Amino acid sequence: MWFVGFLVGMAGLSAAAAERPAPDLREGAAAYAQSCARCHGPQGRGDGIDATRFFPRPRDLTLGVYKFRSTASGTPPTDEDLFETITSGLPGSNMPDWRHLEERVRWQLVEYLKTLSPIFDQTPPSPVQVASDPGPQRADEARGKVLYEQLGCAACHGAQGRADGPSAAGLVDDWGMPIRPANLTQGWSYRGGHDPRSVMLRVLTGIDGAGMPSYAEALSPEDAWHLAYYVASLQEEPHWNLIAHASYVEGALPAAWDDVRWRTAESTTVRLRNAVNASGEWVGPPTINAVSFHVMSNGEAAAFRVSWDDPTQELRETSDAFALILKPAGTEGDVVTLQAWPSAGAPRLDLCYWSARTQQVSEGLSGDYDSVMAGKASQVLRAATASYGEGRWHLVFQRPLAPGSPSGAAVLPVDGFTSVAFAVWDGGHPHARAVSPWVDVVLNKGRQAGGTRH
Repeated sequence: MWFVGFLVGMAGLSAAAAERPAPDLREGAAAYAQSCARCHGPQGRGDGIDATRFFPRPRDLTLGVYKFRSTASGTPPTDEDLFETITSGLPGSNMPDWRHLEERVRWQLVEYLKTLSPIFDQTPPSPVQVASDPGPQRADEARGKVLYEQLGCAACHGAQGRADGPSAAGLVDDWGMPIRPANLTQGWSYRGGHDPRSVMLRVLTGIDGAGMPSYAEALSPEDAWHLAYYVASLQEEPHWNLIAHASYVEGALPAAWDDVRWRTAESTTVRLRNAVNASGEWVGPPTINAVSFHVMSNGEAAAFRVSWDDPTQELRETSDAFALILKPAGTEGDVVTLQAWPSAGAPRLDLCYWSARTQQVSEGLSGDYDSVMAGKASQVLRAATASYGEGRWHLVFQRPLAPGSPSGAAVLPVDGFTSVAFAVWDGGHPHARAVSPWVDVVLNKGRQAGGTRH
């Protein structure tokens, strides 16, 4: 497992230590074989049967190099670090939490994992020096911003934290695998935790194996807190709505992404996952992992505003691109996940496809993406505007609720539910299509724009 740890309160550690069972390597080995070997391999070398399906790749535990720790760079994590990682998992990766395992079993996993690498016998953990938390009222975010610039954080993470810095492309880890810097605006995707304390530890310990150095010699423990609070200020709150509600407006729908009426419409955040190749493998690290969208309707048409972070603007033949996906009326068969679409026998879908190269949205029904992308399917153009800046795309387009063409197009019922999904292409990585799950959107004529602001 890739490991992440952050210090918890000393009282919590004392309580955990008091309840810690005596080591039982047989129980730990059995738990590893049951829960970990599928990814990390039977010997811990990161070569499990599912290893090639994920980015980043599962950790080679035999090397003793751990990315997320509360200890100095080059030293192993503490037992508490390992226990916390096993318990909480790594958000934003394919490492799940294992809190459903009994606490005793998790401690036995810690003991067993330490047998996989000699580093635990050769090098003792060296916890970094940590200053007292100043708290949000006393933290100096302005000082943190200066440090962010002085330490060169923007080179990878970007000026606004959107992973679009000039050094972001082409990064590889210590094993030669491509990696991407964290998008600091997406706190929910931080593998090491997104609270200021967790960020502070990443600054002081570095992320071994991933090119993120330790800054323990470059700034004081107190300044590490100021930098951490500044990074925390870059985070944008996601809105994981179970149902996305459209706002109703009278008259013309907004055509520009910065129309003030969007500010009062409900925002919904949807996670994306890269589609896999025919062998079930990811062909590159994800560069786009979420979209946020708003919907407005005037009873005749709907306007969609979709935003997503893309580290580079690509306008060439393999340009950045986006598709809103709907299920045509009378669709036979079910598309459970877009990661497996298109596939043999899968039904056609209604694709509203936008290309950064053409700056147009075209809608067509097709059994694959290529036909719509190449303009081979019967298509209708929709009004659209788009804008790119500081690593982020904004796209607005309009569509009739009950279009007469293309034939069989999906109908968006008023006061009813419509299933929508998204596909996004990063033109810099044209084979790495990112797709979302299905989301229910409801157009309620009684829900006026100007309600709760997101």
